Amino acid sequence: MTSVDPIADRLDLLSDTVYREQAAEQLDGFLGNCKKFPVKKSQIYGLRMIARQQPGQVGKFAGSQGQRANRKLKMKGEKGDHRIEAEILFWKLVANLCGDLDANRPDIEWSVVKAGIDHLPTDLHEDNIPEKRPGMTADERQRRNELRRKRKEWLARWSEAHFPAFIERFCTHALFRSKQLENVGSELQEDVT
Repeated sequence: MTSVDPIADRLDLLSDTVYREQAAEQLDGFLGNCKKFPVKKSQIYGLRMIARQQPGQVGKFAGSQGQRANRKLKMKGEKGDHRIEAEILFWKLVANLCGDLDANRPDIEWSVVKAGIDHLPTDLHEDNIPEKRPGMTADERQRRNELRRKRKEWLARWSEAHFPAFIERFCTHALFRSKQLENVGSELQEDVT
């Protein structure tokens, strides 16, 4: 009998269903009525490459891209630039979706980490890990610490396996929408001339 890795086992199914749907829903919701895609295609390709090669660095990459855009915005002064503001928000969205931030934040509806929490083995659910309390025996503390360590490791493995799959879907949809917005922009220009 072969042992099935629950993380890898769920990857293909989630990648073709939930991740594809969430990538489209999150990105389309973010874009709303944008007339131009907020980031360059080269940045999307960079995001995809980072996710494939160093999945743990996606949040750092998104953060540095957002900071770079923020510096550009500050250089523009008070007049601001809506495209740069949208770029900053885009990178914040990417960081939130990857769950690089606290996974239990109520203002983040969905993230790869939250999806992992939904698929945790029963014994690693937060409800099944004893709360820290005064008077715990050494065995209770050890059990609690062991369950918390296993939970953290499980979620880290989940994220490492699932970030690239989600980001792949996200980037594919981003490139599609970018092209779509380009086409709409060129059609508008043709109508004007």
